[in-house]
Amino acid sequence: MEFKKFEKFLQNRTFEQGEALEAEALIVAQKILVNSGADFIPKSYVEFLRRYNGFKSDRVYFFGATVDDDLDIVDRNEDTPKPKNSIVLGYNDTDLLCFDFTEKKYQIADRDTLQIVETFAENDLDAALQEICYG
Repeated sequence: MEFKKFEKFLQNRTFEQGEALEAEALIVAQKILVNSGADFIPKSYVEFLRRYNGFKSDRVYFFGATVDDDLDIVDRNEDTPKPKNSIVLGYNDTDLLCFDFTEKKYQIADRDTLQIVETFAENDLDAALQEICYG
């Protein structure tokens, strides 16, 4: 999977990345999320994690299977309010990037109201990333 729009966003920006994705960390994160009533991390986001396992810039965060508390997908799903039937994957100043595991779609939700403001197909993660980066 390519992330051309997201990689364009990265040009001329300062950002931090989590450590390289380890298979064991991903398996543990998946199990914890499922056992907490959520679902597996979507395959397209796992592909993203293989390149950017946790990411933060001046105003955008994407979570990963990592031990970094700021970027840990399990910790953030435990303490971040999110829409029903979803996993929160990241956020900016005003919105959340979520994956609705019943609808199998990426969603942008308002952080305060949790109202869905935009929806993307499961295979269109790059567009959802772009929206949260520039939104």
